[in-house]
Amino acid sequence: MDNAANIHYTSLTSNYSFSLFKELSSSVEGNVFVSTYSIQFLLLLLAFGSKSKTNDQLKSVLHLSKDKPPNFENIKSVIAKLEVPGHLTVANGIFSDKAFSLNPEYTKNTQKYLNSEVRSVDFSGNPTSGESELNKWVSTKTNGKISGIFKPGEIKKETVLVLASAVHFQNLWKKQFAETKNASFCLTATNHIDIKMMHQTGHFKYYKDNHLKFAAVEIPYKVGGYEMLIILPDKMDAVKDLENVFLKKSKNYAHLLSNMTIHNVELDVPKFKFESEMDLIKTMQKLGLTEIFLPTADFSELSSSGAGKLKVSSMKHKTYVDVNEKGTEAAAVTGAGIENYNLEYVPKDIKNVKFHACHPFLFIIKKDKDILFMGRLSNPTA
Repeated sequence: MDNAANIHYTSLTSNYSFSLFKELSSSVEGNVFVSTYSIQFLLLLLAFGSKSKTNDQLKSVLHLSKDKPPNFENIKSVIAKLEVPGHLTVANGIFSDKAFSLNPEYTKNTQKYLNSEVRSVDFSGNPTSGESELNKWVSTKTNGKISGIFKPGEIKKETVLVLASAVHFQNLWKKQFAETKNASFCLTATNHIDIKMMHQTGHFKYYKDNHLKFAAVEIPYKVGGYEMLIILPDKMDAVKDLENVFLKKSKNYAHLLSNMTIHNVELDVPKFKFESEMDLIKTMQKLGLTEIFLPTADFSELSSSGAGKLKVSSMKHKTYVDVNEKGTEAAAVTGAGIENYNLEYVPKDIKNVKFHACHPFLFIIKKDKDILFMGRLSNPTA
């Protein structure tokens, strides 16, 4: 795969991830967990089915070049590189009303290259059955971990195009936490709660940023080359400030990754588990993606009978994360091949540092530089 084609899915993709997460997190209080990766593929599904202004806006949100046609093979290889079966499960689908006949070429390409589904559903005739069909599809795709993405009555008989995105991640830590202790977590400077804190000491990549005022540590997973990057603000009530400065430029992310070095880290990380679900329409509109929700949307590549009639009426995203002593898992891991996580040469004069994640922080689940999830942990017990 040539680098020129691949560039779209590295630096530009982290730009997209940062602008999407910044917009989402600014409108949500408390815990947030979103797969910018999964939503990216949902938007690509739409981009491939659209033309004119609709297509321009989608490419703009995705930070893709307006002039180049999509490189299907390149995208397929990105999916193959990032998704390890049994560890990262992504379910993306487009469901259109039966009144619109889908273009066979479009349906074929999305299944072949994006591992995504495009289906006709009888929304106008039977919205309740359409709703249960979508929920069942998501549940099956995520081994029952994510269900009920659409609430009763959300799918109406006027519904014409529904986007569903569900993603489920499970993995063990390369080195499991042997000790869990009771500890205090500062929700704010004055409000502290009791939580379960996982503890271990070992060699981890670490970086302290005195300019942006945070510390970061990278905890490797056992399988697939995934890591969790935790970005902890220096001050206990500064996570929102950190989001505002750190997420402003993806250069900050590149700078952080290139400056992390091996330290002997005394590591304390809270146990936490939560589901995050969101309606993406308002966020997308704020990012400049307005046309897809209007009757003027041009989805003529998706359906020739839908030109001027097909618009997005619902856009949902649901995620599940469970971080515990063994790893980030949501189901038993069976028959997994083990890959070694090679730490580069460990210097003799290795520095000792403490990383005590006892107040709200940002976290990223990634593979190399590629961001799969971004999250904010405000309350481990919520």
